Amino acid sequence: MTLDLWSLRVRRTLACVLTGAALLAVGATPAAATTSRVSAATATLAGHPVWAHFSNPTTGRDYTILTELERLINAAPAGSTIRGAMHSISVDSVADALLRAQNRGVTVMVVVDGKNESSTDPAVATIKQLRHYQFCQNSSGGRGCISTSADGDMHTKLFTFTRTTDPNGVAHDNVVWFGSSNLTYATGPDAFNNTITVYGDATLASGLTTNFSDMWNRRHYSGNDYYDSASGRGYYQAAAADVYASPEGTGQTDTIVTRLNDLTPDADCRLRVGMAAVTTGRPQLVSLVTRFRAAGCKVWMVIGTNADGSIAMSRSVYDTLLDAGVSLRSRDKVHDKFFLAHGRYGSAYQYRVYTGSQNWTQDALNENDEIFVKMAPESGATRPLYDAYYTHFNNAYNSGVTCTKANFPCRS
Repeated sequence: MTLDLWSLRVRRTLACVLTGAALLAVGATPAAATTSRVSAATATLAGHPVWAHFSNPTTGRDYTILTELERLINAAPAGSTIRGAMHSISVDSVADALLRAQNRGVTVMVVVDGKNESSTDPAVATIKQLRHYQFCQNSSGGRGCISTSADGDMHTKLFTFTRTTDPNGVAHDNVVWFGSSNLTYATGPDAFNNTITVYGDATLASGLTTNFSDMWNRRHYSGNDYYDSASGRGYYQAAAADVYASPEGTGQTDTIVTRLNDLTPDADCRLRVGMAAVTTGRPQLVSLVTRFRAAGCKVWMVIGTNADGSIAMSRSVYDTLLDAGVSLRSRDKVHDKFFLAHGRYGSAYQYRVYTGSQNWTQDALNENDEIFVKMAPESGATRPLYDAYYTHFNNAYNSGVTCTKANFPCRS
């Protein structure tokens, strides 16, 4: 990508940020939010600047997320270090930005899911020009770095920067970027996706650097049990966010369910889920949603589709959720992995964003290298991160197909 084109994309992204910020600043009502579109938003969580970026392919390919990642890479100074975990890559401009960073004196290290190694795509060829790269494979034939499963993938989407700048040009140390977007067209700018960048949280950056190092060093554990709360392995608690990494040994806890044990559902509770896929392999998650509904919590879900347009959800789960009163829609091109909760945490009501790379599937929990992220809460009238995700959710949900028991598989 030429510098002029990259600069144009940055200006477009910042224009969208300003538009979104203006909407949030005037306290847009939920009705207004459902008809708007958000590309980016900024908030302060636990004293740290946080930026969210979204791709919304309602009118065509949306480069917002990839443009921001390229900006972060381009702003990393000589002598700094970039570490990246990529499930898949075919977008040349991202690979080119990483190679340029290396050429100006940045240490660049990447781990990539092993399926990419045999690709003839030019972006993969560029990755192979880096001094420090690994295509992960395990002895069982899987493509995970930590995972020992034959079915395991390196599905994390993560970058850490020892130093770079925020969209306003302010330099920060200890920067982390994560979310749902791959670095390909089909599951990047052509799909609904979200990413978050946290600036200056040294504890969070240290934790995610540890997770990257475990992938880089191919650290394997008996029973494929990387996440282990008793030993303090596979989770990283910090001010702006807490991160929980997969794989976790089969038959233990559900990473996501355990993170919601501090929310007490009631009639004022609201849960909105944007997810690429939901299967029978996460029964504790399905049980949690139905329990929330039984307690009066309102639940909306928009779920992605299979190649034939059918909802990416098992029939038994589909029927269970509808019977519980969940408002369910399917929407093609949903690649997000997030949910929003407004509810009572302890004695106070909070607004929280949960995101990362985990789908609500068994392989995401027990087979793959993944991260699930619980962002710090927002409360009161000002909640820009939650509001931005609320709008992003509605961009997909409001244009989806309403699912009923009669129209399974609810094709979109």
